[in-house]
Amino acid sequence: MRTFVRVCLLLSMLAICGNPGLAAYPDRPIRLVVPFPPGGPVDLVAHIVAPKLGERLGQQVTIDNIPGNDGITGTEAVAKSAPDGYTLLLASSTHTIHPGTYGKLPFDTEKAFVPVSLLLAEPYVLVINPSLPVDSVEELIADAKTHPDRLRYAAGGLGGPTQLAFELFKITTGADITVAVYDGGAAALDAVAADKAQVMLAPIIAALPMIRDGRVRGLAVSGAHHSPAAPDLPTIAETLPGFTAVAWFGVLAPAGTPAAVITHLSAELDRIVHEPDTMKEIAATGGEPVGGSPATLGALIQAEIPKWIRVAKEAGIRVE
Repeated sequence: MRTFVRVCLLLSMLAICGNPGLAAYPDRPIRLVVPFPPGGPVDLVAHIVAPKLGERLGQQVTIDNIPGNDGITGTEAVAKSAPDGYTLLLASSTHTIHPGTYGKLPFDTEKAFVPVSLLLAEPYVLVINPSLPVDSVEELIADAKTHPDRLRYAAGGLGGPTQLAFELFKITTGADITVAVYDGGAAALDAVAADKAQVMLAPIIAALPMIRDGRVRGLAVSGAHHSPAAPDLPTIAETLPGFTAVAWFGVLAPAGTPAAVITHLSAELDRIVHEPDTMKEIAATGGEPVGGSPATLGALIQAEIPKWIRVAKEAGIRVE
């Protein structure tokens, strides 16, 4: 009996020693940095996930909004934080766009962080002003080529995801459509509704209510498959094979954070995004849960950075 007890104690010690940084983690509140102001899409996702993560970990997860410089200020704050698992970043698509649109960043986008979990992804919706006489992606492309410079596309900010997504559309199709930059996605969508611009790749959560009330018309979604939030809309890829441009949201940690902590956080977040209540909240944003291992988010980041660098270079987009 004594031998059995000793073996159990030894195995317990080995388990603790084999997971440095995890035995007592977490023993204090965790800070989840949102590098944008309250009320935006990234903040919305944080408020879905943070309370549930706190419950599972037994510690409060506080949301810290650090806006500024298109998300760069808050991201830099996390990059310079202690790599102990107590400061995390709620990152979004802009994270992989910035290396292409900014000449210099105060951190290395790939090396300064380690991926934790890809929470969810959601497509954009290709919307048009109702007066535009087209009913499909193919007809839109044909109209743009027949009438060069007549169409304007709305972008919710210079060098932002909606501009890069539409520039990818232009590069893929060869269509000549002029950009009109507005202060945020809502203003850009309003411009399409008012016919100040005629087309946009818009965030799905903002576009769907306007499609339903007839202020804009939806032609297609930008993901690789049909969206459960807009099941009647085809994908752009059905006309342009291989075309994808999605908004994504995930959690990153400072480089050097213990692997055991990353694995623990990733497992908890994967469970959270696939809980029925969470899935309903995510569906209300137009998104779909992803989860998975840190490698899932890591692979996305590695694929997205060169993609958007290429688009920004070909489109001549540079934010100074």
